[in-house]
Amino acid sequence: MAKDYLNVIERALMMGISDKINGEVTGDIYVFGQFPETEELKFPAIIVQMIGSGFDEQFMGQDVTFGDSDTTGKGEVYGVQYLVHIIAEKETEMTVGSTVYKQRRMLNWLMLNIANAVADIDWSVYEEEELEILSRRLDSWRDIGFLDNLQWYGATAQFTLHFKNFRA
Repeated sequence: MAKDYLNVIERALMMGISDKINGEVTGDIYVFGQFPETEELKFPAIIVQMIGSGFDEQFMGQDVTFGDSDTTGKGEVYGVQYLVHIIAEKETEMTVGSTVYKQRRMLNWLMLNIANAVADIDWSVYEEEELEILSRRLDSWRDIGFLDNLQWYGATAQFTLHFKNFRA
């Protein structure tokens, strides 16, 4: 039976983004693992949403070696895709050092720093199980802009990660 890699990765993404971003700003950036109920939504919000997963590549005979160990077993490269949404009210602001960011400038800062956070995650810090991430890629930022009727700024990134699904 495969380990709970998808949940480990999702929690690591949430914690890695939160730790990196909240370590840079004065105040709180709220990271959610799903769209929160309206009464629970706080701004600026980052929402991590899994949108797809599945086998990416089968190994010959499905025999794999895990990491640097001599542990071998069955497995494959598994892919998982996430959307990471940023939502901020028009009046939301955050401070980085002595600079106050709000509106589109804040959105741009968050976009770049979320991408950096995902690229820089040290998976060994957050893993609860053995985990071997083979690749992570920012596919694109999209839906960047302002919703006039809600007075919200927002953007959505799509990330793809590949990991070794080791089934023992």
